[in-house]
Amino acid sequence: MGRTRTKTKRTVPVVSAASDLPSKSIPSIPSLLDKAQELIMQCDYGLARMFVKRVLDREPTHADAREMMGVVLLETGEIDEARSVSD
Repeated sequence: MGRTRTKTKRTVPVVSAASDLPSKSIPSIPSLLDKAQELIMQCDYGLARMFVKRVLDREPTHADAREMMGVVLLETGEIDEARSVSD
């Protein structure tokens, strides 16, 4: 028994200039917070922490992000760090 279908060669598109590359879009703060909230509900605190940190890097005084970071830190047992977030 042999191969029933012939093997086709796949072509790779050639990128000619940097302008042809897709531009990276920066996610909005509300979308980052929504994803973090979803991850907290799924008890994926490590990944939620990364999303909240991205918000806090852009806007350190964001109240909702600080609250979420406190929740994440409490849930992971980092109580002293959670207290420092509220300061």
